[in-house]
Order: sequence, then structure tokens, then C-alpha cells
Amino acid sequence: MADSLDETERQRRDFIANISHELKTPMTSIAGYTDGILDGTIPPENERHYLQIISEESRRLSRLVRRMLDISQIQSQEMKKTEFDICESMRLALLSMEQKINDRALDVDADIPEDSIFVEGDNVLITQVIYNLLENATKFATAGSTLYLGMTVNGEKAQITVRNQGQTIPAEEIPLLFERFHKSDKSRSEDKDGYGLGLYVVKTILAQHKEQITVTSENGVTSFSFTIQIAHQSQRE
Repeated sequence: MADSLDETERQRRDFIANISHELKTPMTSIAGYTDGILDGTIPPENERHYLQIISEESRRLSRLVRRMLDISQIQSQEMKKTEFDICESMRLALLSMEQKINDRALDVDADIPEDSIFVEGDNVLITQVIYNLLENATKFATAGSTLYLGMTVNGEKAQITVRNQGQTIPAEEIPLLFERFHKSDKSRSEDKDGYGLGLYVVKTILAQHKEQITVTSENGVTSFSFTIQIAHQSQRE
């Protein structure tokens, strides 16, 4: 018990330290550039440029806070397990990502069964898992490449796979991907916004469902696959 309490306390300290670090950067930028405009250090002709930076940093801060609230909510709430159509959840997540996918000029290979496949779990949370994996794959995909979302059924499990084409993730980094606040090598992505929370949310949700997720990354192709329990009656009229 003492070891468990020590570990909990260590995680709490690490979490607070990580949050403090992540909040510090955008807040310092916002305060510094705002003061520079107010006291005249930044000349009027450059104000628009720095106001744009302030705006971007404010949005980054807002996204970070939302992610943290998402994690807190997920960890504190009870799952609402139901039987739902995983194919429809995949389509909804893909539709929600449409603008970001278009912004990266990605083609989409959607291998989603036309017939309904019913699974057991929290529909909202599992849809969030798919969305987060798509968002991560889109962020790190090479512009103009193909993004894959598909599903297979293996016995009592459905397996959902999200795959992109980009730079290979080093083997030593793969075990760290789902750690809170872990950031991958930013040179692999044109998006410098990553806070290392999206995949942590994925891990948290799947752990609640007692499901597994695997990652492979070879020759520029990275694939995330997770399982979800098939409902007893997987196909309905």
C-alpha cells in the first residue's frame, strides 16, 4: 500500500509539473506580446503580426484546457455501455475530420462494411477514440498521401485500424506514445500544436473498456489498431 501511495504521489507531482510547463509557454507568449503592444516596444506596423500570434497562442491554450477537462471527465465518469453500430461511429468520426483531412489534401481509403456491425461499449467514448486516432494520423500524414480507416471482425472482436503514410516512428518511441504529455518528434509534423494528450485519452478510454491497442510503424507507414467486443447479436434488421 505504501508503494502504491508513493507511486500515486509521484504521478500527481509529475502531472502538475507537466501541466505547469505546458501552460507556461502560451501564457508567456500572450503576456509578453500584449505588453509589447501596450508599452510601444512593438511598433504599430508590426502589431497585426503579433496579434495573430496572441490569437494562435490563445487557441492553443484553450485546446490544452479542453483536453485536460476531457481526461478528467473520462476518468471520473462511469461508462454507459450499450450495443451500437461501430460502422456508423466510424463514419461520424470521419465526417467530423473532413475539414482537417481536406486541409492536408489527403485521400481517404475507408474500408467500412455497409451492413451494421454492433459492438458493446460506450458509443460516445469509442467514437472519441476513432476521432483522436484519425486526428493524430492526419496531423502526421504526408500532405497529399492516403489516410486509411477500416474494420475487420475476428471472432468476438471487431478491430478498427487507422493508418497513415509519413515518417516512421522510431521503435524506441512507440511504447511512449500513449503517455500523458508525451510529444513525438515535431519534425514529423507540420502541426506544432501537439500536447501529447489525444493518444493518452485513447489509452484511458480503451483501458476502461478492457480493450487493446497496438501500433506498428515501418517504411513510413504507421498503423494504430484497437479492438472492441462484438455484441451478441452483431447484425440487425
